[in-house]
Amino acid sequence: MHDAASATNPITLRSPAPDEVDRFLDPLGIAFGEVWSQDERDLEVKLLEADRVVGAFDGDKQVGSAGAFTFRLTVPGGEVGAAGITIVGVLPTHTRRGILRQMMTWLIAQARERGEPVAVLGASEAAIYQRFGYGIGTLQTQFEIEPMRAVFREPVEMPGQVRLVDPDEATRLFAPIYDVVRLKTPGCLARSETKWRWNALHDAEWMRAGNGPKYLAVLEVDGEPRAYALYRLKSDWDSRGPNNTLFALEVVGLDAVSQQAMWQWLFRIDLVATIKTVRGPVPHPLSLQLTEPRRLGLTVKDELWLRILDVDKALEARSYASAGTLTFDLTDEFCPWNAGRWQLTVPGSGASATLRPAAKGTEADIALDISALNSVYLGTHTFSDLARANRVSESHAGGVAGADALFASAVAPWSSTPF
Repeated sequence: MHDAASATNPITLRSPAPDEVDRFLDPLGIAFGEVWSQDERDLEVKLLEADRVVGAFDGDKQVGSAGAFTFRLTVPGGEVGAAGITIVGVLPTHTRRGILRQMMTWLIAQARERGEPVAVLGASEAAIYQRFGYGIGTLQTQFEIEPMRAVFREPVEMPGQVRLVDPDEATRLFAPIYDVVRLKTPGCLARSETKWRWNALHDAEWMRAGNGPKYLAVLEVDGEPRAYALYRLKSDWDSRGPNNTLFALEVVGLDAVSQQAMWQWLFRIDLVATIKTVRGPVPHPLSLQLTEPRRLGLTVKDELWLRILDVDKALEARSYASAGTLTFDLTDEFCPWNAGRWQLTVPGSGASATLRPAAKGTEADIALDISALNSVYLGTHTFSDLARANRVSESHAGGVAGADALFASAVAPWSSTPF
């Protein structure tokens, strides 16, 4: 699997040796029109897994790159292994020659070998990855508000003390909070200590993009960490005084009171004229907590794109809201082993399911393609949403409603881990 070539297509694929990973990044900068500093390249090499990186070669010249991270992805009622697709790029001289398809095929084959039934990615352009069957796995919110407009309907008393910590202490204090939230929130990705230290908390100059240094704040109640915030503060002064911007990168709490207290603390930081955030959940709790939620200017966009690689393993890994049976026709051009008529059987509320090929003559309740199924897998969309978008058909009345009853999830999906 690690080498591929054909007589009609001279492109070959191979993984780098451990000391070659740096140069395997070369096509990426050209494809994205970016110039990476050596510090940036060194960090990528530190984070990447060499055996999950692949390069595409035209003779001796590398013309493409792709790779994957090893993740655990929370799904309703459980978690699955997930390939986090990353560093994907092809030189402009070699696009539209099937090279991306070759690399994606390589990555999918490797993920299946490793027992990972899904793949996830952040899409530079969604149209590219929808060709390979990806669907919207999670959504995210962004907002921008003046602190004086962030008035809470029911302010909470600060339950403890907030203090700033360094990356070493943050790695120790923040990870347990995140893990509690992650394990009950579909769409969240597990973070290794390396990912915490060098991805979430690291703050090299090139990472700032002009938005100021990163600060790490923890809320402790009776000495126990209950919430944390990662934020940047961009200094901006003019003749009228301070006009600083605070960028809230991630705010996570073990309970609603602690999380609201963390937000209240951020909104009260002196000299700040504007607070902005990205990668927030949908729905965002602040939209129900503020007296003027419209002032947030809340916008929603796609975040994690998801691709089921093995439909039986993926669907059997999550739990379902009620007992029942669903028979569905599934089409999947890129992973044809998923295609067919399947029967999902759930023995009870909160239970996992079995997925088997439907018995001959069994009528399908609904029919859909893999990208549509990907969009309902975590709970971001429903089958009714798909029906309104003409993305699913039912063979009898109640087929879509029955599917919704099975796949319902009490917790909205969210992903806050860029990669």
